[in-house]
Amino acid sequence: MTVGAEVLTQGPPRYEPETPWKPVPALLATALIALGPGIAGIAAIAFVMPHMANDDGGQSFMSLASWEGVAFAAGVQVLSLILVWIIAGRGGQRAAVLRLTGERFSFAFYATAALLLILTTGILEFILYKSFAIDIFADTAWLREGLTTPTALGTFVIAVILAPLWEEFAFRGFLLSALAKTRLGFWGAAVIANVLWTSLHGTYSWAGLVSVFVAGLILSWLVWRTGSIKPAIVTHAIGNLFALAFTYGFAPHPLPIPA
Repeated sequence: MTVGAEVLTQGPPRYEPETPWKPVPALLATALIALGPGIAGIAAIAFVMPHMANDDGGQSFMSLASWEGVAFAAGVQVLSLILVWIIAGRGGQRAAVLRLTGERFSFAFYATAALLLILTTGILEFILYKSFAIDIFADTAWLREGLTTPTALGTFVIAVILAPLWEEFAFRGFLLSALAKTRLGFWGAAVIANVLWTSLHGTYSWAGLVSVFVAGLILSWLVWRTGSIKPAIVTHAIGNLFALAFTYGFAPHPLPIPA
């Protein structure tokens, strides 16, 4: 079955939360998924290879301009993906918990969803960054750093493949299903999940955080309308790809350093 763009405006929302997880355990599990691999990775490197951060002229070992940084970021995200996949499988209900539905979505659907995301956040960012004199590229300096070095392919994989997969599975799949079963309902649950997801981007400017939050609401709306996590993953990936292309094409060099 192929679903077209009409699902976004016609008929009732298709989302139905199904999960054996209670809200508090789900919140704790999401924290483990999102933070555990990174904390463990940093601790392991500090203990086993404390010289890594100092052998490269002061460059952080997490910089995407180095293969070490790419390997670290990719490893952390792969571990998060493995964790959410295993945890969501509790009780044999992985597909229901993560909203892994069987239907396919048309090109017109994804084009509509991607345009909605890119135009909405793009206009919002233009207004906020320009109105408050915030450098629009300061929040994406870490991306440009990776895109202008031999590690560009690794940066692409991290931003366009791994991040959308584990983040959508964890926040708008696993966590959202547990919270939406409560009296919060879908949108109360979506706001909480979205606040937590936005906090992962804590190094951004306040304008950048607003944009991320709004993007998360749009992705949540796609899940609500379709009942599937697939549109959120693909649209998230397209949005990140657009951000990469925009940063690569228009960011000045050298990049501004966030205050």
